[in-house]
Amino acid sequence: MSLPTLRLGRYAFSLSHHGSRRRHIASIPSATGFSYPGARSLDQIVKLELLEKEETPEIRCIWEEFHAHKRDAVATTLDATEFHTLAKRATVAPYCIFPVYRQKGFFNMLCQYQQSCFLVTYLEAFKENPTAAPPCVAISLYDNLLREKELTLVRGDVINMLDKKETQVLLQQILLSYQQEELYNHVDTFNNRPDQFDFEAYRLLLKDMTEEGATTE
Repeated sequence: MSLPTLRLGRYAFSLSHHGSRRRHIASIPSATGFSYPGARSLDQIVKLELLEKEETPEIRCIWEEFHAHKRDAVATTLDATEFHTLAKRATVAPYCIFPVYRQKGFFNMLCQYQQSCFLVTYLEAFKENPTAAPPCVAISLYDNLLREKELTLVRGDVINMLDKKETQVLLQQILLSYQQEELYNHVDTFNNRPDQFDFEAYRLLLKDMTEEGATTE
C-alpha cells in the first residue's frame, strides 16, 4: 500500500507567523506534496473482536482510557451523526490551517483530509519544501464499529514537533472546525473561495470556541 500524500495542488500560503496579516493565497504551477506513514488499521491497535462484544458506552471508555497514559497518542470518539457530518464536510473542504500557541505567539499547522485521515505538517516547512515537510500528526478515523455500534474511534498519533497536550488541542480544533457551522463556513471559504478567506477572523473564533470547550469539559 502506498503512503498517503498530502497534495496542496494550486494553493500556496503566505500567512504571518503571528497572524498580523489577514491572508494571501497565490497559485503555484504544479502539485506538490509531503508524505506520511500510513495510518495503522484498528486491529493493530486493539483486539477488535473483544471490543465488538462491548456496548457503545463501554467502548468509549475503553478507547479513551487505553490512550490516556500514552505519550505519543490522543483519542476520542464520534457518534454516527458526528462522523458523517465530519467526513462529508472534510471531503468537500479537505484543507485547513490550525494555529498552535506557544508563549506570546503562535505558528500554523497545515492539514488535509484524505482516506479517513487528517494529515498534519508545519506550514512554514511545507512552504519551504513541500516534498520534505516533516510529518507532525496523523489523525485517523476508524469506522469499523459504525454499523453495529454507531460509533467511530478517533486517534491522533504524535509524530513530530508537537507534544501530547498540543496534539489534543489540535484534535479538538479540527473536530470543531468541521462540526460547528460558523467555523466550518470559514473552512469552506478557505477551500472554495480562498480570496475571501479571513484568517484572523477564523483564528479568533476558533480560539474562543476551543477555550470555551476546554472550560466545559
